[in-house]
Amino acid sequence: MLSLGIKTYIKEVIKLKNDYPDIFNVWELMKIFPRWRVSLNERSSPLQDEQPWITFSAINFFEKTLTKDMRVYEYGMGGSTLFFAKRVKEIISVEHNKQWFDLVKESLKKKGYNNWEGDLIEAETSLENANTDPSDPNFYTSDDKVFQGRIFKNYAMSIDCYPDQYFDILLIDGRARPSCFKHSITKVKKGGFIILDNSERNYYYLIHESLDSKNWKKYNFYGPGPYGWNFWQTSCWKKLS
Repeated sequence: MLSLGIKTYIKEVIKLKNDYPDIFNVWELMKIFPRWRVSLNERSSPLQDEQPWITFSAINFFEKTLTKDMRVYEYGMGGSTLFFAKRVKEIISVEHNKQWFDLVKESLKKKGYNNWEGDLIEAETSLENANTDPSDPNFYTSDDKVFQGRIFKNYAMSIDCYPDQYFDILLIDGRARPSCFKHSITKVKKGGFIILDNSERNYYYLIHESLDSKNWKKYNFYGPGPYGWNFWQTSCWKKLS
């Protein structure tokens, strides 16, 4: 297992060097390797580790950035929920999977985190054809074939009840992410961050285009993350004005 892990890591490091030479940092990757390797242990899990399922470089960035006066909204619960609950004033979550929602809720209770609120909002049956482009925020669809014929409109709209510029951190790591982005972009305050996981996926291009302006500063964190064999990208944007 260790040998396989080393070979996989080296393969991904070489791919990173070839595809993203401008951000390649061999020393940083060497420092991350032990942490990545431990996360692949069968005893490790996001809830046990209180660790978000985003890249390690992004985790490191937000470990230094989060403060106790911040408010967070997240689409998609998990280790990130406990990670934020430990570090911020308020964390509000929405989740589509009941079994997972119950597990995370129980973990929060056991850990004694009282600064969390969460809603379970499952997918709805669409009255129209839901086999549409998941990149279009107006369709509320997921690329997952399990959810064909279903939409996540209520899920994406769950943030609508909060005032504009209310949250310091917005994590989009759940279903129908372009639709979630559509409803949440105005909810981030000046100096706050939008985090998009798996941001290298082609069907998130509208999110990148919408935030590609002088009002937002972009950070890309491509590399290894916990519980995953292959490297991926987490992006975040800081609202400047």
